[in-house]
Amino acid sequence: FHLYIVATRNNTLVHLQSHLTGNIAWATGGSVGFRNAARSGYEAGYQTALNIFKRIEDLQKDGPLTVQLWFKGFGQGREAFFRALMAAEGEVVRGLVTRITDYTPIKIGGTRSKKRRVL
Repeated sequence: FHLYIVATRNNTLVHLQSHLTGNIAWATGGSVGFRNAARSGYEAGYQTALNIFKRIEDLQKDGPLTVQLWFKGFGQGREAFFRALMAAEGEVVRGLVTRITDYTPIKIGGTRSKKRRVL
């Protein structure tokens, strides 16, 4: 199984995929009860991780499985997911992890960025 964690500035999206059947489960900051700006926060990322951990534990009852983690982005949810994995709540899933990969795109060259907003 592949567990994709996409942590943007505005939200945290986590989806579990099988290489055979595609998406099995998913969770976002909004699907766990956070709305608007709260979806981008640390707590939303943490709750999203706990939600997907429960689904992985349910799938584990059907048979043995391994999980590969794929991180993308630098939002607050990335750190929250990692902390949840290292906490007591993530102990079962931590034992199933075989590989952790970061596939965040890094801009090299390209067009000039927008100027920083000043309030």
